[in-house]
Amino acid sequence: MNATITTFHAEPQLFFFCESGGAELLRLLDRAEVLHLLATHNYGVALALPVLDDAHATATRLLNAHGVPVVAWLTLPADEGLAFNLQNYPRAAAAYQAFHAWARANNVHFAAVGFDMEPPLSDTLFVGWSGAREIARRIWLARDNALFPAARAAYLELMAAARRDGYEVHAYQIPLIADDRRVGTTLLQRALDIVDLPADIEVLMCLSETAPAWFGSALIAVYGPSADALAVGSSSSDDTILSWDDLRRDLILAAACTDIVYVATLEQCIAAGYLERIAGLDWNETVRVATAPYLVMQAARTVILTGLFIARYGKTVLAWMGWLLALILWLRGRRTPAHPAPDNRQRTDQQRNQPKRQKR
Repeated sequence: MNATITTFHAEPQLFFFCESGGAELLRLLDRAEVLHLLATHNYGVALALPVLDDAHATATRLLNAHGVPVVAWLTLPADEGLAFNLQNYPRAAAAYQAFHAWARANNVHFAAVGFDMEPPLSDTLFVGWSGAREIARRIWLARDNALFPAARAAYLELMAAARRDGYEVHAYQIPLIADDRRVGTTLLQRALDIVDLPADIEVLMCLSETAPAWFGSALIAVYGPSADALAVGSSSSDDTILSWDDLRRDLILAAACTDIVYVATLEQCIAAGYLERIAGLDWNETVRVATAPYLVMQAARTVILTGLFIARYGKTVLAWMGWLLALILWLRGRRTPAHPAPDNRQRTDQQRNQPKRQKR
């Protein structure tokens, strides 16, 4: 059984993640049909910048010349984990300062700067009971995360610096960040070593590898309505690529929720011939989301929100329940009638009026 979702939505602003570098990046863009499609449909490119070299400068100039919006997707080298988090926040500021100086020196223009915020989790964190114990341990120790205050302050200053330099700020976040913010806690941020960045546009990463394949588009359907923007598709690090039917469904569903959609990745879309198909999409099509995965995902989110609510308000609720119990007991005590005390004088008169026994 499927849940049918009918969309009536204008074509969204699309940005394509691009992870290639060097000669491969230049070969990718050295195709007239690719640049034509990007420019004609005003598609943007989020260009990964783990290194700041001449190839990336040349590629950016080429995109600028064709009027293609370019986002500077700031990442760290692969041996440093690529994404930013609490543990490497000093590197984030250094990476941005190096990027800004490089962009000015090479006279290249970027419409926005994108910060990829991901937890520094091992591949086995969510596997088996050991992974569950590790997650529980992190949540238990979350309030003692000494890095969080300093890292959060540093990232806030970094966002402000990027805006002062004239850039729009995009933040690529895991969907759970929306739950943490909705309840008004920082528990998940502290547990997962991430920060809720005050970006101009927050992109919730609903890629195919974010959740098990069984869930399909349920992640988009559940978290999409509360997102500024969504990212769909699959990263090029995976061995598999989404089928066209799956990618088409995810794109249309995401467009029903937001005006900005990121697609992973430009390399895969070109190799599979998806770029031309995306350009010809009918964004008012009807899409279907499997009911069972949707309900399971919705239930999981409800459990997460409930847990966060208890974590934030649990002590306050217990305190008020204690006062309420005390009030109930006090009211019951006032309503219970007191037993009348025996009248000793009346008892004495009755004893006097009783006939005395005669002695034998």
